[in-house]
Amino acid sequence: MTRRLRRALGASGVAMMVGVLAVAGVVPSAHAAAGDDYDWWYDTYQVQAAHDAGITGAGVKVAVIDGQIDPDLPIFEGRNLTVSDTQICKSRTEPVTDAATDPSIHGTTMAAILIGNGTGASGIRGIAPDADVTFYGYGTLDTTQEEYCRPNTDDDVTMFGYAVKKAVDEGAKIITTSISMTAYGNDGPAVAYALARGATIVVATPNPGSPVGIESDLATLNGVVSATAVDRQGTLQLDDDGQPFVVPHTDIVAAGVNLPTVGTRGDWNSSGTTAGSSFSAPVVAGMLALAAQKYPDATGNQLVQSMTATANGTQHDPVRTEDGYGYGAAWLPSLLSVDPSGYPDDTPLMGKPAAAPTAEQIEAAKTGGFVPVVRPRSVDQYEDDTSPSPGFDVASLVIWVVIGIGILLVVAAVVIVLIVKAQRRTAGRGDTP
Repeated sequence: MTRRLRRALGASGVAMMVGVLAVAGVVPSAHAAAGDDYDWWYDTYQVQAAHDAGITGAGVKVAVIDGQIDPDLPIFEGRNLTVSDTQICKSRTEPVTDAATDPSIHGTTMAAILIGNGTGASGIRGIAPDADVTFYGYGTLDTTQEEYCRPNTDDDVTMFGYAVKKAVDEGAKIITTSISMTAYGNDGPAVAYALARGATIVVATPNPGSPVGIESDLATLNGVVSATAVDRQGTLQLDDDGQPFVVPHTDIVAAGVNLPTVGTRGDWNSSGTTAGSSFSAPVVAGMLALAAQKYPDATGNQLVQSMTATANGTQHDPVRTEDGYGYGAAWLPSLLSVDPSGYPDDTPLMGKPAAAPTAEQIEAAKTGGFVPVVRPRSVDQYEDDTSPSPGFDVASLVIWVVIGIGILLVVAAVVIVLIVKAQRRTAGRGDTP
């Protein structure tokens, strides 16, 4: 069986922010220029005002974990964009491509939300244009692909955990991914490692129709910021029945509806409008990058504490709900108005369904570094479709040896009995006249 991996797709909506990217079924548009309806999130969050004040994300390292990207497009000219040469998956295709496919459109759009320069059909202006962005690509993520991603490491982690650890080792302060996949306890140490080193991880929640259930996606991991999409009116994206699509473990909501894509299938020179939580993750990550620039001494935990305490535009004691809004709408002006260093340096995002990483793992990572879980991998998790080779431990070997000796003794005893009986019969025949 193949592991189900897919971009977070679907419609979404919250009054102040926008979310996940649904490349499939985009509505082509000739141009989505800055200032029109597709740019509503930029104006709503007063992004330009932050830039005018010199808060542009300069000096902040941001990691984007996605499928593929075309880094040579005009929208990235003049920006600090690097594609990591780390091969995350052993047998996937290269993360860089000039073909406008679903995986590359998705990854390219996510990076543009962070650092786009406003050129091209999409007109996307990045929320943190001067951030130092590194793209970590899984390679092609076509859901028809009959192949698992085997992480290119001996550590017992998934491709997500491997990418997170590499990003942290290479200096990432903010990590964002909009690839929907199942959460595994094996990745707990990688998340703990990131948190212990002051990094923040933002993930997009699943959309309606996602093959990854909302009860088991990456957003269920402790310590990660789970971002859900809302529309311009602050409404959650709707499911197929027209009802709000509620992800109970949402931490924050942000823009994700009626946003443009960089390219459409087969054409980088056009754009489409779409919706989904994929957008919400880089929007939130960009806000955190701006706050990290303004308050460079703040840890990742403190930035998250500040974001939850300034949601919905006011500073308050944060209260999380399970109605799909979490702590509320991430709000850039209020986030930038508060120094995060006054908040505790611990994550408020614990007690999630995946139950990993544990508080003990996070604490241990502060002094012991990355300590991977030691246990056999399972084909039901993230290995390829080759079943693990069977093996024997010492106890099993001893048991089989004992059984073998016992069988041999029984056979020997039977043979001896038969021989004795045969000799007696022969002796008896010799005495008969």
